[in-house]
Amino acid sequence: MILNIYKTNNDRVILTIVIRFTDMQRRVKEESSHLAIRTRDKEGTSLFDEFVLDEGYETKFRSYFYSAQGELSQYLSAYTKDVPVSSSYLDTSAVNSVSSEDWKVILPMPSNFNEAVSKSIGFKIEDFFENYIMWLWLSTKDAYRAEVYLTLSQKLAEEIKNLLNRRSENITRPNCYW
Repeated sequence: MILNIYKTNNDRVILTIVIRFTDMQRRVKEESSHLAIRTRDKEGTSLFDEFVLDEGYETKFRSYFYSAQGELSQYLSAYTKDVPVSSSYLDTSAVNSVSSEDWKVILPMPSNFNEAVSKSIGFKIEDFFENYIMWLWLSTKDAYRAEVYLTLSQKLAEEIKNLLNRRSENITRPNCYW
């Protein structure tokens, strides 16, 4: 994951998050391998080959990766609608080295955004991708285990939304007396 924080001239915070396709593929392969090691059928035979989502399923993984992007975009849409035209905040070499397979989101945040939660947002987005892809992969193999990953991804999406709404100071509205 690449996380870049940029402050604009008018004190807005631009949060850029990049999830690398290859890094996510490695994470999902590791997670599915850990699950596969512990999984056996009724006869006690290992289901390792059936449960591991490795490079042999790259087309399937790519479609799952894009599905996770679409699902998470629903939660981030309130922040992505106001992306500035100027790209001066994207001039870092790490962000510019993003491949076409990677997922990049630019989140213009208000000036009172609590920057301390930026890393947490990035890590939770990574975890969301991993759990959502695992849910898609397991939904045709083991519905019970798939449900666990779906619940985790839904919980992470809500936590991401809550973190994006954190402010460094209280929000006050003029003429509100309650």
